[in-house]
Amino acid sequence: MPMPAHGIASAAVVFLALAWSAPDEKPWELAQPAPAIRLRPEKLEKLEGEKCTTCHADVLAEWVSTAHAISWLDEAYREALTEKSRPQTCWSCHTPKPLLANGLVARAEARTELQDLGISCTSCHSAADGAVLGPAGRASSAHTARASDFMTEKGSSAVCTVCHATNIGPVVGIAKDFESSKQQERGRSCIGCHMQTVERKPAQGAPEGAAPYKGRSHAIQTPRDPTFLARAFEISLAVDGKRSVITIKNLAGHRVPGLIGRSVEFQAEVLDAQGQKLASGELSFDAQRYLPVDQSAQIPLGAVGAKVRIVGLHRDPRADAPVRFLERELEPAK
Repeated sequence: MPMPAHGIASAAVVFLALAWSAPDEKPWELAQPAPAIRLRPEKLEKLEGEKCTTCHADVLAEWVSTAHAISWLDEAYREALTEKSRPQTCWSCHTPKPLLANGLVARAEARTELQDLGISCTSCHSAADGAVLGPAGRASSAHTARASDFMTEKGSSAVCTVCHATNIGPVVGIAKDFESSKQQERGRSCIGCHMQTVERKPAQGAPEGAAPYKGRSHAIQTPRDPTFLARAFEISLAVDGKRSVITIKNLAGHRVPGLIGRSVEFQAEVLDAQGQKLASGELSFDAQRYLPVDQSAQIPLGAVGAKVRIVGLHRDPRADAPVRFLERELEPAK
């Protein structure tokens, strides 16, 4: 069990273990990512050796600005390696060989070539015989293509889990939460939350007359995007006697936050009809005092007013200052 999340000022914190109810099975309508916290470097510039560039330029344009693309060059990662006595234990997930070369591997292995490409196209899409794996196995004159269940919503989360279930350095193995809470059985998947559905034009090499199709954006959604982070929480207001009670529910398929050094803070104020503050309280989560999957925490506030204003702040190791990801006003039920 996690350590209890801590309240600040007058806010006592209460965790509620929630009985699970069927989630909204409709896929999130994800927008194009707009991260407020930049990676270092911001994108992968050199693609020498990446053979997919010519035919899949649209996918590459999405991928180059992700943490996957710079996973080997990432400055935060390189700095963390200097403090490890066995840095090679990190290499396998930051520059992995194909994870689906012969079925799904149990553990990632590091490659020694083209390391600057980080988690590359081949890491997830290459089979042992050189075939390119995808959800449909669309015909191409450029290479053999084959359908794989691991490239669909049904099986793709298992591929993510190979690396994202690992606890190492500042990384928390949040995929373990995804598995233990049976998110897959509830119709959820990693790509369903983190990869926007987009319309793709047929790649170069596709048969003449091939129609556009629905695919997944490789510009992966992360908490660095304020709008995306806000969707991880359901926030509600109730009145309990002379108190206002804010409930914050974790809608993500894993604990939040999932990185040592990252914290999420909520600040709440009860306001009267003139906008004057009647009471306030705060609540924060970090890797040690996290909000577990499918659970809620409360901020009790010592007054009832016309409304409650709540602000969410994200503190990220890469950011120089907290990023506001949420600002909302809630009114008590009449």
